[in-house]
Amino acid sequence: MMCARLVCGRLGVNVALNRPAFMDSIIYAEEYGEYLGPWKANDGNRDPEMGKANNSCAHSEGGLTSHWWAVDLGVPLYVAGVLFTNRADEHGNL
Repeated sequence: MMCARLVCGRLGVNVALNRPAFMDSIIYAEEYGEYLGPWKANDGNRDPEMGKANNSCAHSEGGLTSHWWAVDLGVPLYVAGVLFTNRADEHGNL
C-alpha cells in the first residue's frame, strides 16, 4: 500500500518512474476492478487516496509476515533518497 519515488543523487530525478517493479504478492481489488500491483508504486501518481477513480497505490496480500517491493533501475546508480507515500485510509500501514 504505497507509492515510491527514488531520486538519483547526480540527476535529481525520479529514476524509478515507470521502471519494472516487483513485490511479494499482488491482489485483485474487486471493488476497483483491477490489480493493485507493484507498477502502481512507481507510476508517478502519488495521491494517497484510494477509490474507483484513483487507484494509485500498490497493495500486497494481507496475512504475510513480511513484505517486499523492488524496482529494476536498469543500471547501477547512486540513490540519494527514497520517498514512500502511504495510503491515507485505515489500510495504510507501511
